[in-house]
Amino acid sequence: MTHGSSVENGAESVVAATPHRPIRPRPWAAAFTIVCAAFLTLLLPLAAPTLNGLGIGGLPLGYYLAAQGGLLLVALLGLWLSGPWNRTARGQRLSAFLASLTACGSWLTPGSVLTLTGALFVYGHDGLPLYLGLSAGLLVSLVFIAPALDRAGALHVDDLLGRVTGSAFTAAAAGLGMAAGLLILVSIEMEVAGLAVAVAVSEQGWQTPAVIGGVSVLAVFLSFIPGRRFWHALLAAALVGLASVIWTLVWGVSGKLPVGFVPQLAYGPALSELTLTERALLVEGLGDPLSMPPFARPFVQVSQLNFVVLTLSMLLGAAVLPHMLWRRRTAAADPSNEATWSRDAFPSRHKAAFGLVVAAIILTALPAAAVFTKLELYQKVAAGLQVKEQPTWLQQAQKAGYMRVCRAQAPSDIAPDAENVTAASKEMPAACGDTTGRLRIVDLAINPGAVVLLMPAFAGFSEPKPSAFAALIGLFAVLASAATLRMTVEVSTGGLRNSNADQVRAPPSMVLRILLTIAFATAATVIVVLLGESPVNRLYWAFAVLGASLFPMLLLAALMPRINGVALALGGLTGLAACLYYVVGTTGIFAPQFALSWASVSDAPPWLLDELRELLQTCASETAESPQACRNALELGPELANWFGIDGRAGAAIGGPLGIVVTLVAAVLSPSTWRRPL
Repeated sequence: MTHGSSVENGAESVVAATPHRPIRPRPWAAAFTIVCAAFLTLLLPLAAPTLNGLGIGGLPLGYYLAAQGGLLLVALLGLWLSGPWNRTARGQRLSAFLASLTACGSWLTPGSVLTLTGALFVYGHDGLPLYLGLSAGLLVSLVFIAPALDRAGALHVDDLLGRVTGSAFTAAAAGLGMAAGLLILVSIEMEVAGLAVAVAVSEQGWQTPAVIGGVSVLAVFLSFIPGRRFWHALLAAALVGLASVIWTLVWGVSGKLPVGFVPQLAYGPALSELTLTERALLVEGLGDPLSMPPFARPFVQVSQLNFVVLTLSMLLGAAVLPHMLWRRRTAAADPSNEATWSRDAFPSRHKAAFGLVVAAIILTALPAAAVFTKLELYQKVAAGLQVKEQPTWLQQAQKAGYMRVCRAQAPSDIAPDAENVTAASKEMPAACGDTTGRLRIVDLAINPGAVVLLMPAFAGFSEPKPSAFAALIGLFAVLASAATLRMTVEVSTGGLRNSNADQVRAPPSMVLRILLTIAFATAATVIVVLLGESPVNRLYWAFAVLGASLFPMLLLAALMPRINGVALALGGLTGLAACLYYVVGTTGIFAPQFALSWASVSDAPPWLLDELRELLQTCASETAESPQACRNALELGPELANWFGIDGRAGAAIGGPLGIVVTLVAAVLSPSTWRRPL
């Protein structure tokens, strides 16, 4: 009798093959996980001002727990809850730790790593919802969702929902939500790859938009390389390489400061020095509270309400993150044949637990990188950067396209010499710099995705080391773009395959794969080139889309075993549509009209809404004031567009509850069916 068969009444009956014994979360573990998630998403943000009055290693306690301490505790808790520390599949040499490395390499991509660093660099303490949400979400995934995948024998979340409901429509709806979130992640990877390549070849005058097209084409070709084991090894190698680059850069910068070479333990003094430098810049008139918010002070750029809802939105998205759950059976002999899986194979919870540890090792270095980089930049500004005599690294940053000086990017044909920079500076706005011609903080704008790319210059590395670092990061980003693009196609075709757990799911045809790959790559390129939105905001969007579409389906499928698949699909699609509507409506050119259309539920002051209405009227008129009125309306619109004060990036807080309501209504109006429990 083979694995996956059972004996009933003396007769052998074949049942669906399962990789190992069913694993259900114990009540105490589930309750403990919920308490920890509530602490990270609610209690810690609310108590941040009080906790910051205390210190640990020179760091405010609230900031430390959100940036590093919480993540370390989650990783240790994940190991404890996962059971054995190292469990291997029968007859296989690939351990759970190595499998987790491939899973983490699929999730912790160069785009996400560089964007997380950029979020802390730009927002300081107010960028921590990304860290808190990821930590809590991955813990929830470990305890609740990974065991459900094991019980159902599913590869990823849309596969799981299709199997437990027996509905291809449900699998397709879940796959659509996953594909939408992954598409945004692909755009982040492409932008990071473009920035890195532009830095590596900046002396040749390459511009980022032109490089992104080449990255898109290369990602399409790479995504068709066959073999899951190849991609597993490639992503694991990319993760190790990226971590090595980041740590080398952090050590290089920290080595210039009197804080030692262990950044996770010694960047407290650097944060204190950053606070002093901020005050000095304010005194000298080189900074202002709007362009230079205090790094360690909470709720300056993000309100306390939005801090909580952003963290919650990240939690919902991270809990169903396909990267962590997709390649769960790395130790399989034959991925196409479920009957070959051993019951002794390590479960997804072990893989997720070790993935948390790997993620914690890398992510705890990023807050230090953000602090060191910002301190170096502020010290350079404080030392006196002249508008007309910019250093070489600043000229190259402008040419590469990831830094703007005086709200104007340097032309691509300007050679990096003082004469041409001086000539270009004459075309800059008159308000650029202070009265003595020194650059101010407000005069510098940095793409958050390129913060890590600045670190070689700050560390004092000479050429060709900065270009080599950029080239490595660009290579890893291209590989991640191809892997994520491949995964987007995979999940988008989930509804076209058989949702019966007892049968092998046929892969999509090659023609369909080619068409979808080209379409998704083109869409990602358009998002990067035309949308012009910060990669930090797009990272929030990606997790919001995942959480709004998938989490309501998983939650209700677990709580209501008789709910039918059509109701779940309608709820997921409603959550996805509501999230996209809110995210797009509160962003860019759509924000002014959105703010006026929903003025009754906005927390914006009435006088500001009246001012926005007058600006739009002036913009529509054909007068000399129309262009300026249009620009002012586009700047004011995103600040006023909201529902009940909820940040537009927290779309899951809108789409998730609405999806649950629609699912419940559809379940009442449609017949219930008994299905296998989640």
